[in-house]
Amino acid sequence: MDPSIETLTRTQQAVQTLAVQFAPKILSATLILLAGYFVMQWTGRLSARGLARFELEPPVRQLLERVAKILVFGVFALMALQNLGIELLPLIAGLSIVGAGIALAMQGVLGNVAAGLTIIFTRPFRVGEYISIAGEEGEVCAITLFNTVLRHADRSSIVIPSGGRARRVLDRDRREPMGRGAGLRAGRR
Repeated sequence: MDPSIETLTRTQQAVQTLAVQFAPKILSATLILLAGYFVMQWTGRLSARGLARFELEPPVRQLLERVAKILVFGVFALMALQNLGIELLPLIAGLSIVGAGIALAMQGVLGNVAAGLTIIFTRPFRVGEYISIAGEEGEVCAITLFNTVLRHADRSSIVIPSGGRARRVLDRDRREPMGRGAGLRAGRR
């Protein structure tokens, strides 16, 4: 028998053996992740309804909804990995080391996230207020972990990073309506 045909036959047998051995595990892990996705969506809707009862700022409400969804999907992902036979303790230890390296590499981004959390929870300004910050002024349209979107009187928008907001002086005393011509000055946007 030709050695290449013999190698091909052995490879085919190995693939069939692995398929019979691991196909049920992969199928069940996929079903677990699919169920996790639907439970995550259901949890998001449930938490949105529950949080609607409280008078929370939209960024805080969105943050809490996302955290709930991620936690639920994380539990399902751990169940899927466990079902595949993957040992979780070494995986978690390895991920924590990798996470520390990534955190060191992403200090600027993580600084923006920390500043965003500070601004979301301390609420120095809210959506709909007219503010002046970092040399820009306008109505606050959105506040996220990474940035704040201001809309000028001419309806143009500017995005200010969270890290920049947390370190700068905020002038919140001006509360001008965003009507026609409000806040427009010669030479300014």
